[in-house]
Amino acid sequence: MNLINYTKRYFESKILIFLFLAVYLLFGIFIFKDYGISFDENINRFNGFVSLKYVFEKLGANIDLSLFVNNLPSLSDYVDRAYGVVFDLPVAALEVILNLRDSQEIYLLKHLINFLVFFLSSICFYFLLNHLFKNNIISLIGLLFLISSPRIFAESFYNSKDIILMSSFIFAIFFNIKFLQEKNNKYIILGSLFAALTTDIRVIGMYLPVLTLFFLFFDGDNKNIKTKLIKSSKYLIFFLVFFILFWPWMWDGNIYKLIISFKEFKNYPWEGEVLYFGNFVKAKFLPWHYFFVWFFITTPIIFFLIIVSGLFRSFSIFIKNLINIEKINHNNLWKNKNEMILIFILFIFLIPVISVIIFNSTLYNGWRQLYFLYPPLIILGLYFLNYLKHLKNKKIFKIFTIFFIIQILFNVFYIFKYHPHQHVYFNFLSKNFVQNNFPIDYWGLSNQKTLEHVLNKDEFDYPLKISSASFTDLNKTKLIINKNLREKFVFIEDNHDKADLIFTNYYYFVRPIFNKKRYNIPKYFESYYKFKVDGITVNEIFINTKKFNN
Repeated sequence: MNLINYTKRYFESKILIFLFLAVYLLFGIFIFKDYGISFDENINRFNGFVSLKYVFEKLGANIDLSLFVNNLPSLSDYVDRAYGVVFDLPVAALEVILNLRDSQEIYLLKHLINFLVFFLSSICFYFLLNHLFKNNIISLIGLLFLISSPRIFAESFYNSKDIILMSSFIFAIFFNIKFLQEKNNKYIILGSLFAALTTDIRVIGMYLPVLTLFFLFFDGDNKNIKTKLIKSSKYLIFFLVFFILFWPWMWDGNIYKLIISFKEFKNYPWEGEVLYFGNFVKAKFLPWHYFFVWFFITTPIIFFLIIVSGLFRSFSIFIKNLINIEKINHNNLWKNKNEMILIFILFIFLIPVISVIIFNSTLYNGWRQLYFLYPPLIILGLYFLNYLKHLKNKKIFKIFTIFFIIQILFNVFYIFKYHPHQHVYFNFLSKNFVQNNFPIDYWGLSNQKTLEHVLNKDEFDYPLKISSASFTDLNKTKLIINKNLREKFVFIEDNHDKADLIFTNYYYFVRPIFNKKRYNIPKYFESYYKFKVDGITVNEIFINTKKFNN
């Protein structure tokens, strides 16, 4: 009877997870059209077409890509040739296959595919958690951790750099853990494949296969060193094959290009300034705590506490094992396979963060360049919850679970109330402090909804001349705005004296005092419309009182 009850509960839980994921998928498909366009999306699209042109040339395919994008340079001369195109190239090819010409259709397609990739990685994340914890409740908590974080939720629809990297990273972690545990050819191929794809998206992914092979050799005694050498050789060969195969820029086999790409990622040559705690700081001179502060102010508080608790517990286990390494069997850094995976996940987090601090890597636009570390951090938090769950006194685990459920409800409420502007989420401890101290909508996602609010009115004679008092290009917003509204305004950059309206999202690359022409708003302009999310001003439009008498 116990076996029957267990089997029944098992299948019921799987059905519930399936239904939950099905609802999440349908919800994503229903809302993906609601999101605006980020400043980088047209650049990413162009990157994809440059590489697609190179692929067609190599394959001898005579396809005229000028019908889709004009003035495509050769890959060898392209300024952004060191960027991986694992996502952008296939999407560009799909655009050609579907013969899409309207810009709105093109970017909505990208948003849909972006979400679908993230959705698949969410399924993989659930399987990864179930594999690690053998518990449906803990696994579901981890899945909710990931998909209900407001910023991650929003960016899963349009961030084809950082979210796609995170998604690939989830697959890579899962299959490399399976490789470390089972060491068979199936997981050698899958582990190396996703490690290569991750590296092809951003070269920082290179550390994962290195770390995997380190743990392969460090685990156990040295009696099977020959077997380890054979398996690691297979892994490296497959990794190199996949790495070159999915990055056309590497097809000539010039490994020096990898060094070029790594140097660019380590310190991206961006000369802009970042608003940080109310001061403008050169991006290349940001302090070591930049990532930690942004992670704190944009992560739901209960999530943050669970993650920090998991970090402290896993780090204490590692330090304790390091001190007592001679007492552990085979001088390992872990006592058992479970601890090995825990420390593996800890290292996955620590290595990039320490590298960013040591190399003083250029970070900007929040902590999005390190989004790929969010799943490992969630896993460390879940190790902590799992530890509480197995204590004799279940009270602490129940308290954490109750607070977690409350946090989830707040997240869901925020996601629904402020849709589709979840990308400007700040937790309740920081939201009253961030205005004028941190950039809010640095990618201009809310520009579309703000413009549509004005352009749908009947009180103006169109087209309106709109200038910008911030670093925002409204021509990019035109790419995804409704067709009937595109001709209703002309973007005239910073020519305020000729403008009917001035738009700002308060995002500056150079401090306003040094760029008065663009950032200063003439006195004869008055505030016309202010767009806020959760009390935070995101966009504002000013009207020319000389032309329009209110």
